[in-house]
Amino acid sequence: MIVKLYRKYMPYALRNKIYDVFLGAFLSFARNPKEYSKALLHLFSPFLPKTPENKCYAFMGKHGLTPYPYPFMLEYRKIVMDCFYDEPFNLHYVIHHTKKLYFPQSYSPQDNVAIYKTLLTEQDSRSPHRYVKDYKRLTGKILLDIGAAEGIFALDCIEFIEHAYLFECDDKWVEALNATFAPWKDKVTIVEKYVSDINDEHNITIDHFLEGKDNTNLFLKMDIEGYEQAALRGAKNTLKDAHDLDYSICTYHRKNDADEIHKILSDNHFESEFTEGFFYIERELRTAIIRRKSK
Repeated sequence: MIVKLYRKYMPYALRNKIYDVFLGAFLSFARNPKEYSKALLHLFSPFLPKTPENKCYAFMGKHGLTPYPYPFMLEYRKIVMDCFYDEPFNLHYVIHHTKKLYFPQSYSPQDNVAIYKTLLTEQDSRSPHRYVKDYKRLTGKILLDIGAAEGIFALDCIEFIEHAYLFECDDKWVEALNATFAPWKDKVTIVEKYVSDINDEHNITIDHFLEGKDNTNLFLKMDIEGYEQAALRGAKNTLKDAHDLDYSICTYHRKNDADEIHKILSDNHFESEFTEGFFYIERELRTAIIRRKSK
């Protein structure tokens, strides 16, 4: 009852301010007391070694548990933005760098704004989760966006790429993707299959998908909730034979992903580098993204 009254009579902007200053960290501690124990380092941070890990836990001790334990993420909590409605598509959208980014029908405008703020945080130039330093890196590339979701990465590089294949199986996101990329429908193809190491009704390997297609100048972006290793196992021929292959692959979904994915790429003679910093997930700090090392 108290929560309902609080939400009903307390203005949204003021609730956000209270959450940022105090409530967020308190609720984070109350809901995750065991996880929060390391974050309490902030109380003793003046006396502890200034390691990157300690700095992350100290930040979360002060501001609450977050996948992005760095000061830049606080900037996005303060942003005020609008969400618009597109009647022909019957979908809501936000304006992202002058382009319309659409969201599923089932999501409220408040949900969309919250998700968009998370996406901006994720792809901030200071974020360990940013896929590429410079979108111009994809100039002339054929993008395989594996785990496209809302499609913000493809949207950011749409002017640079030759073509994009967006792999997404969730119907609600497919509808939104069709709306987002309607202005570029000639250079975007949505593939409604899971990328894996098998081929069947619902799954496809990268090797099979690329049969009969040009495998020159590819860019693989993978963010598929822990199935990155399986997707790479299904790309043996592509990793061996493709020319000018570039990539950005998530390495935090599973505990050993960073080591295992690095080994797969190294075994195929690729030089890789991890993004700087850590992503906080499953009670620990992990490296977020592995990229092909810049030439």
